[in-house]
Amino acid sequence: MLESMNQTADLSSVELKIFTEQEKQSLCENAIDIVYEAGKITNSYFKKNLIIENKAENSFNPVTIADKSAEKKIREMIEKFYPNDSIVGEEYGKKIGSTDFTWIIDPIDGTKAFISGIPTWGILLSLVRNGKPIMGVIYQPFTGELFWGGFGKAFKKTNPKSNNPKSISVRKCENLANAVVATSSPTIPSQLFQTRLDEIMRLSKLDRYGLDCYAYAMLAEGYIDAVIEFGLQEYDIRAPEAIVLSSGGIISNLDGSYPLTGGDVIASGDPLVHKQIISIFSKHSI
Repeated sequence: MLESMNQTADLSSVELKIFTEQEKQSLCENAIDIVYEAGKITNSYFKKNLIIENKAENSFNPVTIADKSAEKKIREMIEKFYPNDSIVGEEYGKKIGSTDFTWIIDPIDGTKAFISGIPTWGILLSLVRNGKPIMGVIYQPFTGELFWGGFGKAFKKTNPKSNNPKSISVRKCENLANAVVATSSPTIPSQLFQTRLDEIMRLSKLDRYGLDCYAYAMLAEGYIDAVIEFGLQEYDIRAPEAIVLSSGGIISNLDGSYPLTGGDVIASGDPLVHKQIISIFSKHSI
């Protein structure tokens, strides 16, 4: 388990040698420009009466013109800057490129919040190489907060024209009893996981629900200590993964293994809290 945690901490260094400093700066600037342009689109639709489609047959998985329009804009700009890279997006699937690099898009992470007028939704954009995150962006268009992580660094911007972003990092929290723990919903389909989650939330200092990608941003900025989520898709987690790792945090599957293999994820700021959460999941068996 400790070995897998160390791998997460060292992940960013694997990609450092691939890019020059100028290329890293260009990647950062282009990714930020892309999400800012997409944010103009999503903000124009926020708190408006929109037609809501349901993508799921047996549950509610909403999508709106805001999701679709924002993803189209993001794809258009990626293809302009990096025409040979692959692209994976929630709304329009996969475009196969000729390089090892893939851009992963969630145009609105938190569409349920979006259609409810709640501003915790955000735009997620990440770049991965051979399944490993290189950099990621979480942008909250309504609040104007942007979080970026990659190459072992993480920062926050609140002004798109600012040249002085604020460096961010996770905080120490050595005991679950002192931890703020966030998850998407107090109820989940798996009874086994429900029992585990209930115990973790009961032992924590404070539990928070329904924050979508903003929970990972607050973890990276040092206001939340752990995030637990279930049933994620790749486009839900790759950008938060890059930011959590770059801010000094840990992210793993529920059993503590890494790289991520499925949609059930724990992200933490302190390895001691991370191990405590893993131990609770591990001690319950079917």
